[in-house]
Amino acid sequence: MEIGVCVLLAFLFHQVAHVGGQGDGGHEGCVPGFQVKKYQVMYRGPFQKGQRLLQVEFDDCAGNEDVTFGVSDPGFHVDGDLNLVPLRDLPRSEPVLFIHGVSAHADDLAQVDIIGTRGRSPHASLHVIGRGVKLPYRSKRSLLVPNISISENERGPFPKFIGQDPKGLFTIDMNSGAVSVSRSVDREARDSYQLEVSTTDYSGNLIEGPQVFRINVIDQNDNRPIFKEPRYTGEVLEGSPTGTTVMTMTAFDADDPNTDNAVLRYNIVKQSPDKPSPNMFYIDAERGDIVTVIAPTLLDRETLPTTTYELEIMAKDMAGSEVGLTGTTTATITITDKNDHAPEFTHPLFEAHVYEGSTGVVVNLTVDDRDDPATAAWRAMYSIISGDPTQSFEIQTNPDNNEGMLSVVKPLNYEASEFLSLLIKVENEDPLVPDVGYGPSSTATVHVRVEDINEGPVFFPDPLIVTRMENIPVGSFVASLNATDPDILEKQSIRYAVLQDPAGWLSVNPVRGTVNTSASLDRESPYVHDNKYTAVFIATDNATHSQIRLLRSLKKDNYQLPLLITDSGVPPLSNNTEVKVQVCICNKNRMHCSSAHSHRARFLVPLATLLLTLLCL
Repeated sequence: MEIGVCVLLAFLFHQVAHVGGQGDGGHEGCVPGFQVKKYQVMYRGPFQKGQRLLQVEFDDCAGNEDVTFGVSDPGFHVDGDLNLVPLRDLPRSEPVLFIHGVSAHADDLAQVDIIGTRGRSPHASLHVIGRGVKLPYRSKRSLLVPNISISENERGPFPKFIGQDPKGLFTIDMNSGAVSVSRSVDREARDSYQLEVSTTDYSGNLIEGPQVFRINVIDQNDNRPIFKEPRYTGEVLEGSPTGTTVMTMTAFDADDPNTDNAVLRYNIVKQSPDKPSPNMFYIDAERGDIVTVIAPTLLDRETLPTTTYELEIMAKDMAGSEVGLTGTTTATITITDKNDHAPEFTHPLFEAHVYEGSTGVVVNLTVDDRDDPATAAWRAMYSIISGDPTQSFEIQTNPDNNEGMLSVVKPLNYEASEFLSLLIKVENEDPLVPDVGYGPSSTATVHVRVEDINEGPVFFPDPLIVTRMENIPVGSFVASLNATDPDILEKQSIRYAVLQDPAGWLSVNPVRGTVNTSASLDRESPYVHDNKYTAVFIATDNATHSQIRLLRSLKKDNYQLPLLITDSGVPPLSNNTEVKVQVCICNKNRMHCSSAHSHRARFLVPLATLLLTLLCL
């Protein structure tokens, strides 16, 4: 009875997910593995130990330094010259041998057909024969299913034979058991396949199996290194020691991490600008750490041509070899500022003029600072060291230009001191670095000259309270007024006058200041409240000008003020005039006025008023 057999393969797909896709191939013109996949040997009797049967062709495209070979029949091996030789005297062999070659760069299988062998040993592997051929004796281990490795991205033609003994991607000859791959595979999509092989007769009866074997996809260098970002930013403090780490670059390669295809090396391709040195930075080839190379004294933000440097960084796989694939990115490094420059006054001496009795900004103090503007290493803080015992001054910093605005906060008195000398110091918000200190240029002197103004007389006491009986005779003495002029450095005369006398009861001597009754005092008068009658007197000196003051806030505009000037003569003489006044807005020490021409007028009326309360009994 003649029996036919067939080989059935059931696919067990073992999915291994990878990131990445196909890219460039490996070494151009070289496919790792056996360069010839199938060999034939004629059988002419027993095999002798050490007999050279054939020489295989195997190239892992990396020098074949660590290649090892395995043969499906343990009676054979591949020697150092790639010769297939028996390990001992053998009367016969399997009709088909498989040679498995493996290195760090390749994993491949070759087939050797033994032509003319007859019979088989009790431990021989299964030889699958075609229809109508008698099935010889089989052993329990006759189904030989070795692991198979195929290279990704292989070129056609397809189908391509991959081994002896899977629908779609893999096919098998049901009579011979030859397995072929029908198209190229991608290791980054799937790195291995598991197939289940069974042998049946043509009636479907299971003869042997199922047996599981694995097909490994050998990695090719078809993925370039990829940086996560197209541009990276980092910063380093000026004056940092050589070897200071700035940032770390990291790239990824989707190829097999266990091969050189994914072993990366980093390199700085270009530095821009290339001054003061084209090699201001160094990158660790393996770790990707960017560190400073330039000396700390040269890493000076204020003397460098720029504070920002751009580095073109390249990552190369194959451990940086010439045939490796590359990926690039840009690293932007900013040299940050530290407080290594003290602020310095632009002038050692500043002068200011201020009218006594006035307040406000009197002078702006200017400084230079070479540190980065708008930082705490640049912003100035001013302080008065000496010359202000009454704390009449204060200094505020203008945030826009770093100037110190010296202001009078307590009115000055010309008669007390017409000249003041202030010693001013300037510092930064941040402390200076240890090797830098504040020098003489960080202090300045401000000479303040107080301008005299004609101040009005002052009554003492004020108010003046006197007691008199009602109905005393007209012309009776009531009180004596006492007013003094603060302008002690000028000789001035004071004249007195009645400003308010509701009932018309009083008169005052304009020179001596004596007050007398000019009418009868009446306790029951409606001008008397709680037995008190109030009159107001005025004292004036002889200066020659007056001052207009703003009594409440006004909007920015131009104003016309009618002014009436009278004297104290009898009868009084008067004159009318018009004063043009412009109200401006001050913002951060800057004056904003309307478009019309600014007018300034100072009319000082040095006078004093006295409230006299007369108690009527």
